Amino acid sequence: MQERKSAEKKASETVHDISENARQAAGRVQESSSRAAEGFREYQLKLLSATQANVNAMFECAHDLLQAQSMSELVDVSTAHSRHQFEMMAEQTRELASSAQKIATETTRPLASAFGSQGAQMS
Repeated sequence: MQERKSAEKKASETVHDISENARQAAGRVQESSSRAAEGFREYQLKLLSATQANVNAMFECAHDLLQAQSMSELVDVSTAHSRHQFEMMAEQTRELASSAQKIATETTRPLASAFGSQGAQMS
């Protein structure tokens, strides 16, 4: 009889532990999803900003090309705008890559911290 009560108590504790672990895991997944959504929103805003800057640069280039008075001025304007566009796109690429890295890091942090705490519990 004592063994049965002990087994029932052990089973009840196991179910409680499983339930608690599931609740914590759901919370970590929810936190991870929230961070991902926030990160994607920030990424989209940076992408839209970069797109707007590129479109503005394109119109500025077209305007300056139309104002050119000679072939040499046309080449100078084209070269200057190409250089500026290349530098701008390099910076935009760095910013977008950094933002993507931040999304990946921030999104996985809640999940990774769970593995770290479980590893410590297993020791």
